[in-house]
Amino acid sequence: MSETDEDTPQRRYPRLKVCVNYRAGDVLPSCGAKGSRELAQSLQEEIAKRGDFITLETVHCLGKCHIGPTLKLLPYGPFLQGAQAADAACIADLLHTESYDTLEGKFSSPIDVEPPQSKP
Repeated sequence: MSETDEDTPQRRYPRLKVCVNYRAGDVLPSCGAKGSRELAQSLQEEIAKRGDFITLETVHCLGKCHIGPTLKLLPYGPFLQGAQAADAACIADLLHTESYDTLEGKFSSPIDVEPPQSKP
């Protein structure tokens, strides 16, 4: 570890996962169909403008497509739900300033949402 690494404070959440799963057909909802791919691209651009302070990873399932787009702060962070590409600058600002409570409040998971059943 270099001297610079020791002087740099560690972020609580150094990684952000974004589900970009796109299910074929219209059987079940998916994050990809709800705009998560555009969101991931916009977030990457906004994070880069602020100095790449967090690692963004795209994944193909976080298990919450029915209330997506779904993001997850790691390690052990909250799920963030329902953001769109237009929210990317706001999300990047809140992440950059480590305003996690505000971020979670704006994009919290709906509590009583059940996954939809498959169409017959």
